[in-house]
Amino acid sequence: MARHYFWLLLLSGFAVWQAYQIPSWPLGWQALLDYAPYAVAAIGVFVSLLLNRMQPVFLLVNLLLVVFLMSDLVPLPLNSTAQALRFPLVSLLIPINILLWILLPERGVKHHAYNLFLTGLLVLQGVGIYWMMQNLSFETVQFLAKPVSTDLDSPFKMPMLSTVVMLVVANLMIIRLAMMRKARVLDQVALFVLILVAVGLNNAAQYGLLNWLITIAALMIVLSVVFDTHQIAYTDELTGMAGRRALFESFMGLGRRYSIAMIDIDHFKKFNDTYGHDIGDLVLRTVSKVLNQVGSGGKAYRFGGEEFTVVFTNKTPEQARPILDELRKQVEATDLRFKHKNQDTSTKVTVSIGVAEKTADIKSPEEVVKAADQALYQAKEMGRNRVVVSGDPAEKVIKRGQKSARIRKRKS
Repeated sequence: MARHYFWLLLLSGFAVWQAYQIPSWPLGWQALLDYAPYAVAAIGVFVSLLLNRMQPVFLLVNLLLVVFLMSDLVPLPLNSTAQALRFPLVSLLIPINILLWILLPERGVKHHAYNLFLTGLLVLQGVGIYWMMQNLSFETVQFLAKPVSTDLDSPFKMPMLSTVVMLVVANLMIIRLAMMRKARVLDQVALFVLILVAVGLNNAAQYGLLNWLITIAALMIVLSVVFDTHQIAYTDELTGMAGRRALFESFMGLGRRYSIAMIDIDHFKKFNDTYGHDIGDLVLRTVSKVLNQVGSGGKAYRFGGEEFTVVFTNKTPEQARPILDELRKQVEATDLRFKHKNQDTSTKVTVSIGVAEKTADIKSPEEVVKAADQALYQAKEMGRNRVVVSGDPAEKVIKRGQKSARIRKRKS
């Protein structure tokens, strides 16, 4: 998560810095600001629909509505109620909408009834805005448009009510992020989108500034969709570890010297049958938490089921063995506490580990995985809860060319 805040801060800082440089931009670049928000948002909508995401679509539509309503494309009579209400209503509704679209659950593109309901919310807002422009009293308009400061040189240009709502929504989003166990990138991006929109609206009188900041906000949403999709594809949802796809892609970056360990939870099926799959999931999360602390140049992955993989770059199996043995001991020492049949239950699990390295005979990472899996099978045969290195004298009792039952199962 920290890495996403890093690029979000950098991009936001760049956006705000450049926003005040717009008057010095070449005229051609300034002219593009009339179209940039629409172009980036259109790309974002296309990518979101392609990846079966609707939340980003509604966020992007709201940003475009801000650009459209604040532009000269909406002709409003001067000194009219509608003209006086445009800025207060836009600045009041956009933070509420950003929070709304983040809180409403994602149901995907094909959930037509739900998406029609969300579209109805947008239309209902439009009807409400039109009604307010036609019917609100002068006193109400004055209240909504009351500025933070009447000083013309004040840096705060937004109405008081809109500013308060912005601050309340921002705090709610921060609290929500702090409480979330697994925040999506879009959840983090929404806070920065709110900040950029607030800065843009506060300086809406400066030509191009609002369009520029909303363009960057739309770009953030597009990037969040890409990052969230990548995280889903490469991260195991249950444990939060890098998944099997990430493991195989990591093979492309391995050098000439590396070791790969295969790790299996002992008696996992029996544990599942005795206590149930929910407790089995607890076991997987507990073991993964220990393995994720591997360090020393190792990277842990969930291979699948009750199996895990640790890849060590620039380490031989002999160098990796003490690290793996320490992980094995940590797993064995971890107490699992849970309720079973309404009774407090405590138990422990152990793991068996096999490790192999690239050699003249074992040339590819896939072959190293098979050799490590063979060593893991031997660790099971020798009584479990131990580390076995491929090629150890004890490991050679398996006849040359013999495959473990687990390897045969994978191939079938």
